[in-house]
Amino acid sequence: MIGSSLKLALLERIEPHPGPLLSLYLDVRPSADANSAKAVSLRAAAAMRDLGLEAGLVDRLTTRLLREFGRVEGRTLVIFAAEDEQGLFDAYFLQTELPFLAAHDGALASFGEPLTAPLLFALDQRERYAVLYLDSDRARLFEAFLGQVEELASYSRVADTEEWVAYREARRSPAVGVGVAARGGADVDRFRDRMEEATARLYRELLPDVERTLESEQVDRLILVGLPPAVGAFRELLTPRFAELVVGTLPPPPDPDAPAHAWLPHVQGLIAEAEERHELALLDRIRETGVWGVQECLSLLQEGRLHLLMVPWGALPAVFRTSSGRVAVSAEEARLLEPGTEVTAVPLIEALPRLVNETSTLLEFAEGKAEERLREELAGMGGLTRW
Repeated sequence: MIGSSLKLALLERIEPHPGPLLSLYLDVRPSADANSAKAVSLRAAAAMRDLGLEAGLVDRLTTRLLREFGRVEGRTLVIFAAEDEQGLFDAYFLQTELPFLAAHDGALASFGEPLTAPLLFALDQRERYAVLYLDSDRARLFEAFLGQVEELASYSRVADTEEWVAYREARRSPAVGVGVAARGGADVDRFRDRMEEATARLYRELLPDVERTLESEQVDRLILVGLPPAVGAFRELLTPRFAELVVGTLPPPPDPDAPAHAWLPHVQGLIAEAEERHELALLDRIRETGVWGVQECLSLLQEGRLHLLMVPWGALPAVFRTSSGRVAVSAEEARLLEPGTEVTAVPLIEALPRLVNETSTLLEFAEGKAEERLREELAGMGGLTRW
């Protein structure tokens, strides 16, 4: 599963660290004109200085950033570093952008407890897609998540007969499925009928394995790729539960045998469309039956009354947190929640993970058109209530 090792590192290595740790999130997209190695290091240094860190620590980390991460291997770079030069230092390149980063001019820094929320949000709350390529003699199953594509399984016919076998983690040889050309007449029709039935049988045989894989990989949505006859035949076999996961179909790519990473351009447009449709539909539901406004949503969230909370991908407001962890949009409202308590201003990104985890609330991000609507129509935050 894409991101599983990263999540394990965050939960077992970073979050338990006693601190203080520097948490640094950097936009390093090579396509951005302002993202030269020097420009990224300057933004990182400015973000660290804004925290009041010692000049020696800022210089040491900036130098290490230039020396070890000048060759960009992703769209976002995340660094966790201890004050002590011999202490913890972990860095991760991600193939995607992260929520809230653009609102901080591409450099988000925190010092103290590890700030893992943006990463965990992305790993836990973003949708996982499966991409299933179907042909008459083979199938390939991929996972697409956070700007990456990995092949989960491949299925091929082992000989030029009516017999088919599904292979986990197989790779199709160019010789597999290659037969002698048929020559005209009734034999051709019978051969075609046999091949169509054999293909249908392949799909029936591989369906349980595909469904088990989708379940084990916690896939949220499914894209079917192939010519209409193959896609249609397979779609008819899907159980209602998995049929609901299908968000669209695509024709085969120019090279179906291409490695997994080469499939991303073929599917990313449909993924973006599916995400937008889902977010806009949620906004419609919130307008019809939900609640909105930052204070209203935060109050209901802390009462455990929200089933789903929708927040913008960009900037989140600052909130005021009491000593027990309750939050409000103003210091006065926070003091009313807990009279006599100490109130501290904190970024909502620091407080939100605990709030949604404690109340088992689903979290959704709104991007693009959906984010514009969330801000303009629903005062920047919306939710669906449990009752």
